[in-house]
Amino acid sequence: MKTTFTLLLLAVFTLGVNAQLLQMPETFEAPEADTSWEAFGDDNGDPENFIQTDNPVFNGINESEYCIEFTLSETAMTWAGAWSDYYGPISITEDSYMMEMMVMKDVLTPSTLKLENEIDGGANIEIYVSNTVLDEWELLTFDFTEAIGYTFERLVFFPDFPDARESGSISYIDNIGFPAVLSVGSEKLAGVRIYPNPVAERMTIRYPNMDGVLISNALGQAVKSLSFQKSSVERIELTDLNPGLYFITVEAGGKTVSSKFIKE
Repeated sequence: MKTTFTLLLLAVFTLGVNAQLLQMPETFEAPEADTSWEAFGDDNGDPENFIQTDNPVFNGINESEYCIEFTLSETAMTWAGAWSDYYGPISITEDSYMMEMMVMKDVLTPSTLKLENEIDGGANIEIYVSNTVLDEWELLTFDFTEAIGYTFERLVFFPDFPDARESGSISYIDNIGFPAVLSVGSEKLAGVRIYPNPVAERMTIRYPNMDGVLISNALGQAVKSLSFQKSSVERIELTDLNPGLYFITVEAGGKTVSSKFIKE
């Protein structure tokens, strides 16, 4: 890995901020964004196995310009990953306990987010979520409910965490952090994120493990119904709707949550 302690200090000095003041979500868009992370667990890998690179696939889920490319050799440890202290302290609260990470991988294995160094000496907490598609961006959602009330100093991610490593892998990582609290141009209610709002043509919906959505007009009449398979992010076409106020109901795991939006 090209990162050195000197480069870390220079990057922080150039930005004019203390390492603890970097904000999430980490989009890896800033120059040398990979220098705030330290890779581990793959001593036999290429020294350039953790680099900031161009987004290889632009789609409705991830249209950012840059991301992290993490290459692991076949001799890498199962727990190979990267850590950073640049985003702490990270407090988990009742209003902020879900974390997200976008991945694009060539293997179907668990990815992991881990919170370490709890400031009062509590236990480290790690959550495993597997990708379900290959060579496509996928938004993974990590539920840190068990960490509510605790604050951590270190963030760690493991892009490819199999029970036993049988081959090398290439993973792309992007947009690590908490779902943003959206205001202008968006709506958040009960964890549902929809944007843009108002919307002209296409709208993105984010909520963990969605089974489907129902869109109703201001009179309560259903105008559009879509089914998914445990999806956490979907982009839907709304060009067929007339301008006006609409309500959207998300079904996930047998429960429903609702929000509203304006169609231009």
